[in-house]
Amino acid sequence: ARGGASGIMCSYNELNGIPSCANSWLLQDMARDTWGFDGYITGDCGAVEDVYDTHFFADSPIEAVADVLAAGLDTDCGSWFDDNLVTALDA
Repeated sequence: ARGGASGIMCSYNELNGIPSCANSWLLQDMARDTWGFDGYITGDCGAVEDVYDTHFFADSPIEAVADVLAAGLDTDCGSWFDDNLVTALDA
């Protein structure tokens, strides 16, 4: 937050068994609450899909999108996120 960044990107890896883009401790507790970051948090184009396809963290694409939104992700550059966003918000 001291550097004045307007955005940060979560990574494809996981921390303590939770994909970084679905990790509320990392995105919310650390980035926003501890560091005071108030910009946007984005995922790389395949990062949300990766939560489902690679990490097997979510049981469905819709759940993967819901998980990353609940963790604090604001946006993602991939179409996979957009394709499942409305249904995830309604879930």
